[in-house]
Amino acid sequence: MSHLPWQTLSTKIVYENLWIKIHEDKVIRPDGKEGLYAFLSKPAAVFILAKSQDGFFYFIRQYRYPLKKYIYELPAGVVNKQSYLNNAKRELKEETGLTAKKWVSLGKFYVAPGHENVAVHSFLALNVDENLLSKKNQEGDESIQKIVKLSESQIKKYISSGKIECGISLATWSLYQNSKYYLD
Repeated sequence: MSHLPWQTLSTKIVYENLWIKIHEDKVIRPDGKEGLYAFLSKPAAVFILAKSQDGFFYFIRQYRYPLKKYIYELPAGVVNKQSYLNNAKRELKEETGLTAKKWVSLGKFYVAPGHENVAVHSFLALNVDENLLSKKNQEGDESIQKIVKLSESQIKKYISSGKIECGISLATWSLYQNSKYYLD
């Protein structure tokens, strides 16, 4: 086993609530000097790209408190003790009312590995049942204004014009465009 470039001398949690922990570790850096390294840890998340039978995709427009504005993003949520797939199914239904007959994993990635350990698992939901489309099941801390159904060309316009600003939604879209399901 090779020598790791960073060595942890001690670790402590300097802030914690129900959703996040901020760690501050005393480390020996790759240059051999002692220092501090702080990072954020949160549970993993799931993001869902739901595709209708007529080839449209569902986004939500939701108010994001840190940004103080509404943004377009994919349905998503934090993972609990269930499988990633079950969490994705739950979040899609909760935020949009949609269910899907076929589910495909698009992959996993880390949001910002230089300062947090958050992993996102992206899913493609196919053969979506639109009969129960609704935002009424959202949780109390969610502020979903509306659910929008966008064509691929509309999504590309939203991206190029800066209307879709959620980096994880953009990454999930990229995973989809590079998957074998993109041409289906």
